[in-house]
Amino acid sequence: MPPSWKHSREAALWRRLAPAEASRVLRQAYGDGAGAEVLLRAFLAERDGEREAVRFWLAVHARLTETATPDRSVGLPLG
Repeated sequence: MPPSWKHSREAALWRRLAPAEASRVLRQAYGDGAGAEVLLRAFLAERDGEREAVRFWLAVHARLTETATPDRSVGLPLG
């Protein structure tokens, strides 16, 4: 695994950002994959025993899903 990935995972960036700011940054960086990225970060934090980080990433995910617009071209009918 490249060192940059390791440093990214271990960096406590979440301690310096509010969930709203983190959701905005991640949506810009990952686009439609932001939710998956956030859930992965929550999972990894849980595996590392970082409960505070898990709560943060789940709060970020909640922000992402609040601001998401449904894609009406896929999935089940909406009504």
